[in-house]
Amino acid sequence: MFSVGLCSRHEATEKNWTFGVWSKSLGLKTTSSITKILNGERDPGPQITEQLIAYFKFSNKQAQYFRDLIQLKKIRHDPNLCVLLMEKMGKDHPSGRIRILDDKSFLIISNWYFLALRELCRTRNFREDPAWISEQFYFPVSAKEISAAIKTMLEMGLLKREKSGDLKLAEGRLDTTNDIASEAIKRYHEQMLENAKTALRKISVLDREMSSTTLVMRSENIQKAKILIRNFREKFEKLLEEDDGDVVMQLQLQMFPVSKTQGGDL
Repeated sequence: MFSVGLCSRHEATEKNWTFGVWSKSLGLKTTSSITKILNGERDPGPQITEQLIAYFKFSNKQAQYFRDLIQLKKIRHDPNLCVLLMEKMGKDHPSGRIRILDDKSFLIISNWYFLALRELCRTRNFREDPAWISEQFYFPVSAKEISAAIKTMLEMGLLKREKSGDLKLAEGRLDTTNDIASEAIKRYHEQMLENAKTALRKISVLDREMSSTTLVMRSENIQKAKILIRNFREKFEKLLEEDDGDVVMQLQLQMFPVSKTQGGDL
């Protein structure tokens, strides 16, 4: 992600810029390494990382932040390590504006099955059996992960136990406004987009709705379009959500430009 932005700036300022030229300036023998990094197929190794730092003439603080961003992607599956590194980044960030999200909140926000499990507790035939719960989801999540998720959400006040011992929803909330929460939300949406791709192939068209439209509009109306989508989502939820339902559904609404705004970059 970061490399794409850096690359674009150089494309704009260097008329003869190509991946081949850039690779040579970085001391690389072929373009495959840098293109794989840009496409998200591999992470930069220590040597390429330092070559990029030298190429873009980062300051010492910028260089360390750049290294931390790369390391953060490598340890993305370990929320505890992620939070520890992001705490360090919060102190070292060049603009000093990063605020920290604790590891439990980060875990809940960044993994799709936490909130899906929370909603599953509301279904009429719910059973607090991690193996059974695991089988209820179309997408892979282990019984061990389910048990850990229940424990975490109880501790965070997102679930509670009735006197009978049954799991119920609680009114706890998570802070999703700071920069670290933003990273967790991005990971959540990435996982849900992957789940949507799987659903497209494996789930009957009778049980899903995936449609799209391509249209031309004025760029100043993008914010208005976002408001309309959010209003629809809220009305949809109020109309159809029920505590004694029998299935957990995921509503995905997607809108993005497929062309640049005419008369300037988007």
